[in-house]
Amino acid sequence: MTMTVSDRPSAFELITIQGEPAVPLANMPTSWQAIAAGDWMSEPKVYAAMAQVFLAKHQQGQVLFCDRPTATHLKPAYCEGNGLLAYEAVEHYGSAFLPESYPDLVNIRQAVAAIADQRQERLALVDTVIALFDELGYDVPSTFYWTFLHPLQRTDLFEIRSFRFSEQDLGVARSFDAILHGGYVSMLRRLIDSISSQHGYFIEHGCGCENHLAKLKPCDSPFDYQLPAATRRKTLRAFFWSVMEEYLLFEQRAATKLVYADSVDFT
Repeated sequence: MTMTVSDRPSAFELITIQGEPAVPLANMPTSWQAIAAGDWMSEPKVYAAMAQVFLAKHQQGQVLFCDRPTATHLKPAYCEGNGLLAYEAVEHYGSAFLPESYPDLVNIRQAVAAIADQRQERLALVDTVIALFDELGYDVPSTFYWTFLHPLQRTDLFEIRSFRFSEQDLGVARSFDAILHGGYVSMLRRLIDSISSQHGYFIEHGCGCENHLAKLKPCDSPFDYQLPAATRRKTLRAFFWSVMEEYLLFEQRAATKLVYADSVDFT
């Protein structure tokens, strides 16, 4: 659901979590109330608290831009626009963390096994995602797994597309791009590359002028990497915060097809 300015929740008193402003859980999308009370994630209450703080900070304009003396008069506009986008982000990820939103990887693998074209490559991709789920489970949003499964929807598994300019991908561009951009949390990126390399691939994300590509590249040199136990929770929390930011920012970024042009006509 996309919320409009007219149907946003009315004003309410904020609470404080670890010294930071936060929207009360009761005023969050109901999905977050279910998450906070659930047990399928490692840190459900922490993730809910992060969503509460994220929403409050953007609705209040508690960002560096609004701290500039020359931008004081723009703060109400920032709160209006980014407050709306922030609500869309927390609403999206509230749904994305619900167990029913995750892919049924067993059924997907069975379906892929029945496809003749690029069967082994497609199975390798599904096995990569299964291995990622075995490692990360429900501590990353369901869109994390759907993003890496997405090439299965293409006639050619190795087709390169820009999410912003591909008509076939318009419906998933914002959510999948947020995952790919947020995935540059370096330790998590190394883990993804390590697991995919075990199955013969690197899952690549290229970008230019905020335009994004997703592709698979065969890999002949697998390597092993594990998230350090001491930093695992912080790494996954950082990833979650990053994808919320990226989901918000996607709507604000200008894009140009010049990035992808084979030649440029200046006439």
